Amino acid sequence: MVEYSIDDALNVIGFGRLHYLIFFGCFTQQMFVSNEQFGISLVIVAASCDYYVDEHRMSWLMVATFAAQACSSHFMGYQADKIGRRKLMLIASMSCMTASFISSLMPEFWSFLVMRFIMGIFVPGPGMAVLTYLSEFTKFKLRPKVINFLYYAIGVSLMYMAGKQDIRVKIHKNYAITSWRILMWLQLVPGIVSCIIFTCTPESPKYYLSVGKPDKAYAVLEKCCRSSKGKDVTLKSLGIDSLRPPETYALETTKTGCARVWEETKPIFTPPILKPMMLITVTLFLLFATGFGLTVWIPRALKWGNDIHKELILCDMIDEAHAKNITFTESPCHLSMRTLHASIYLGACAILFSVLITVLFVWTHRKIILLLMASLSVAGGLMLNFVKIHELVIVGCVFLTVPALSSIRLALSVLIDAIPTHLRSKAVSLATMFGRVGVLVASMYVGYTLSWNCFVTFNMFVVFMTGVILLVSLLPFDGRTGSRTAL
Repeated sequence: MVEYSIDDALNVIGFGRLHYLIFFGCFTQQMFVSNEQFGISLVIVAASCDYYVDEHRMSWLMVATFAAQACSSHFMGYQADKIGRRKLMLIASMSCMTASFISSLMPEFWSFLVMRFIMGIFVPGPGMAVLTYLSEFTKFKLRPKVINFLYYAIGVSLMYMAGKQDIRVKIHKNYAITSWRILMWLQLVPGIVSCIIFTCTPESPKYYLSVGKPDKAYAVLEKCCRSSKGKDVTLKSLGIDSLRPPETYALETTKTGCARVWEETKPIFTPPILKPMMLITVTLFLLFATGFGLTVWIPRALKWGNDIHKELILCDMIDEAHAKNITFTESPCHLSMRTLHASIYLGACAILFSVLITVLFVWTHRKIILLLMASLSVAGGLMLNFVKIHELVIVGCVFLTVPALSSIRLALSVLIDAIPTHLRSKAVSLATMFGRVGVLVASMYVGYTLSWNCFVTFNMFVVFMTGVILLVSLLPFDGRTGSRTAL
């Protein structure tokens, strides 16, 4: 009887119709998560008059949302390793959509903030599980490339959210559904689509193996095999009679509650896992801070440019807006086409950078690509110190933020390859938890320093991305295919 490891079996099976369905489900799920994280940057500009949102309120909204994500992130990873990736995604994404819909109906800022906090509790579930779920159906050599294709969803999301903003539906003499509320409902559509798809897809075979259910893992791979090779082809006909058990299993423990969570998490902080875990965790802190933390401020900063009507350096434009006491609650309560174009540009550039990464995989490896993206981000940040033409200011903002965003999934793919299956979701959730702490720090930092010294505000992110270059340079060379042995 021939016994195969699950990675060898996936190698033989290839990438078939079921894999494409899973990829599309993960793509729409990632799009929904991105809508919830980035869509707020457009929503809150349009809602400024309804909620009287200034820089400080914007900071607190971001802090509430990402603090909730940071608090629940590890628990979501623990549950994904315990109950399964697919089940966790379905429960968390439906809860997230419910909270998001309720938040769109809130009449004033503080109730809106509370509901966004509740929504933020559930976001880490699909945000983390979508990576582990997709990667565990993908053969090893394709994994970094497929995860990079998943990142295209962020670019599509940014373009999707930049819809028409002047819709207003009056339903009562004292109440009207304004454009930003409708925009929040449209954010939910990809999430609904992904949940429908995931009801038709199986659980991860690697998860089944990690919890001691090899028969179920074999049945899932059998389904993948028939979708890839044809309905008459079976695993046995390919010479795969059974699956080799994983080398490591989850530790059995009699502890309960937080003590049990820590006992099952502790192996992550032991060699040889410790080094890639720490390097990627700190890298993600800086990438999230620059990518997510700064991107949500870009539409607001560029809106000042529309109110000033001058071609100035970004920081001079912001300083003049403060000098003239222009606030977001005083400026027009709608999104101008220029601001919407900025979101569309960000989305288009996110897709272009993903295409660039895909092309670069042909010639080089993951480490070099990460170094290149960080270098482009540094160049974009430095560019904002001297360019005055509005279009070039947008280019500088794009180069500062989008390469950082495009590097997040790539950096996580390094971690996914280095961590055993039964620890994978916990490791990814811990790393992204620190990433979300980076967003918290960045949001508060921007909110409280932008009016004090804009040049310090933006150049600190240049320092962050320089730090990413140093950290990535410490990662081992991983070869063109991202070899596991490199880690």
